[in-house]
Amino acid sequence: MRWPKLRELKEAVNAVVSPRFTTRFPAEPCVVPERFRGKPEFDLDTCIGCGACVNVCPAASCLTMVDALDADPPVRRITHRYDCCIFCGNCQDYCTTQTGIALSDKWDLAVLNRGDTVETHEYELQMCEKCGAKIGTKKHIIWLCEKLGPLAYTNPSLLLAKSGELTRTPPKPDSSAPSGPQARDFMRILCPKCKCELNIKL
Repeated sequence: MRWPKLRELKEAVNAVVSPRFTTRFPAEPCVVPERFRGKPEFDLDTCIGCGACVNVCPAASCLTMVDALDADPPVRRITHRYDCCIFCGNCQDYCTTQTGIALSDKWDLAVLNRGDTVETHEYELQMCEKCGAKIGTKKHIIWLCEKLGPLAYTNPSLLLAKSGELTRTPPKPDSSAPSGPQARDFMRILCPKCKCELNIKL
């Protein structure tokens, strides 16, 4: 039993005289490595609210998406709870715009109230002008128009989006108007179902 005790004493002496191994945080700021995976942060200038990050997030309660169709105007709410985040980086890797959400170098995320870790972002939804169905966020439609370039002119809905004529809510139904697809519907923002019916019947 004598030799193990001497070995432990030697390790203790070496630890006292050796240089400090740990960081000086919080007395000095901690510098994280270059590829450190810290808190995910939304770039609201480039995020289009498509929900791709929500679909690939493995932590069920970290990223959630709710479409409030009864709001005025209808909005999509994406809620981020970074206290549940596992910092896997899937949201960054599968972001539609590549820059809408990215992992930052922020690592000191301790708070006294877990409610402070909740962030909610709202994106206005575009509804079908014919049946009132949800199409997607207005930012997503405009992004698609810009991404397609000249090809966007083959889709009247995208053409209207480019000209900034996105509407808040579908117009109220007119009882005097004839039912079914009309030629004027070609220059309205329609959901895929209404657009398919229009192309087939006219």
